Amino acid sequence: MNTNDESSQIQHKTGLSQMESIPIGKQLKPLKKYSDRGALVEVNANSKRINAIKKDNGRTNPTTQPMPRVRKDLDNLDRNTSKKRRIYNDNDDIIISTNQNNDVLQKDSPWFKLDEQDKNDPSMVYEYSDNIFEYFYKRESELLPLRNYTVKTETKHTIRSSVRAILIDWLVEVHEKFQCFPETLYLAINIMDRFLAANKVNTDKLQLLAVTSLFIAAKFEEIHLPKLAEYAYITDGAATKEDIKTAELYMLTKLKFELAWPNPMNFLRRLSKADGYDTETRNISKYILEFAFCCPNFIGEKPSYISAIAFFIARRITSKDKTWDNNFIHYSGGIDPVNDIRFQSACKQLVNEIDTPRTRLPSLKMKYNEGDPKGIHDIVLRYCTMEVDHSFSTLFAL
Repeated sequence: MNTNDESSQIQHKTGLSQMESIPIGKQLKPLKKYSDRGALVEVNANSKRINAIKKDNGRTNPTTQPMPRVRKDLDNLDRNTSKKRRIYNDNDDIIISTNQNNDVLQKDSPWFKLDEQDKNDPSMVYEYSDNIFEYFYKRESELLPLRNYTVKTETKHTIRSSVRAILIDWLVEVHEKFQCFPETLYLAINIMDRFLAANKVNTDKLQLLAVTSLFIAAKFEEIHLPKLAEYAYITDGAATKEDIKTAELYMLTKLKFELAWPNPMNFLRRLSKADGYDTETRNISKYILEFAFCCPNFIGEKPSYISAIAFFIARRITSKDKTWDNNFIHYSGGIDPVNDIRFQSACKQLVNEIDTPRTRLPSLKMKYNEGDPKGIHDIVLRYCTMEVDHSFSTLFAL
């Protein structure tokens, strides 16, 4: 059998090469709520992860009760920033040693080389941090969706933003149930967006596409990943194990096995380092970042750019320090919010979307404690509503 015949058979089996205008509600079977999904624990009785799910009678607050991890969870790691740092200018020249913290720098001050605080941790390879992120900034442009497939263009394979929202909201819930790393969710969304931007997909195969994207992402990011039977079961009969394996082969072939996408969490953690690892700001920025990736407006945008937007808004919400000094400019990849009109427009667009969302994301809101006045969702929503009501008068005020 030649390659073309084999490819044609895979396309026929998966249905990932054609799209029909069928109402999504009739084909996509949503994941049932925790209380209704006790049978999930029967998939693998020896799985500690699934047994942990069984004990969970409600949603865990990610900020106060983090899910167990097998590797260092950098998001919940509070580090004491070194008081003694060297100050560098844009030419990487040492100017002076100082005992001051980075938060007292003025706008026109040079930037601190914060990676030096990790010099005693070999796993951080601090000597190569700048080179690594320089590569990330180059690589992220190469692994973006070719177009925003939710916007009507001259091409015919377009998916409504509401359909994408259903898929991603379901992915958020499955990702949380499987207790995967944050990187896995973002990579799954990137895989799905890149595939949909270049390929037609049957509407009744969209859930297969979503679960296969998560399956591929988990293989790339996780240490102990969910089993194939669990992915098939979580679709409630919409996809079998063979369906997922066949779709995986076809999708990876179409994506040319390009999975080493610079994850937005890398950029967010780097900005958090410049902020002194403030826990409140980091947790709020994680919600805003996740919301932005669920929002169709930012399909095709660089992850470093979205991370900077999320972190900038989060620092405005916490109001601990509204300055975006040379440290943040350097560690965000050169973004200067005060003088960047495009960045300001993107921030306003995201704030407005959070205040009045065009697509429903119930799982994401519940994940971040919707209805709890002290929960992250409600804190962010109150701020965004205030900014919209006051025409963004304080969003960029110094």
